Amino acid sequence: MLSNGRRMKRVSESGRVRAGHEGVRTLGVLQARVMEHLWLRGPDSIANVHRALEQSGPIAYTTVATELSRLLRKQLIVKTGSHLDTRYAAAQDRAGFVERLVGDVVGSLMPGNETAAIHGFVEAIAHDDAALEETLRLIRERRRRR
Repeated sequence: MLSNGRRMKRVSESGRVRAGHEGVRTLGVLQARVMEHLWLRGPDSIANVHRALEQSGPIAYTTVATELSRLLRKQLIVKTGSHLDTRYAAAQDRAGFVERLVGDVVGSLMPGNETAAIHGFVEAIAHDDAALEETLRLIRERRRRR
């Protein structure tokens, strides 16, 4: 939870996006399920997305269509084709989405809190040697580009 009482969006160990509430673009639970489907299956029709989501419980076709429209407005998905040939696809892969999300969250925390944000990030990955090595590699790469 942020100091202002809002929850941050989280990505679980399985890589699934979970909903949160704050100034960065967030996904509702249903939007996260739609994105998961599109990341796993690739471009798909409203009907196929609806069928997939309906497997875990009843959901109206129009609700799925509305969530796809919202994701389109957020520029998280792209739409191709028209009428019965319309397909929706994730605008970027899951890794790209998570990278942007983390950048947005960290960026929103940074003004005046740089040290605390960095310490929090390092603590979050401290148990993962590969993540620590990747962080060091990225820092070295960024320094070379200055």
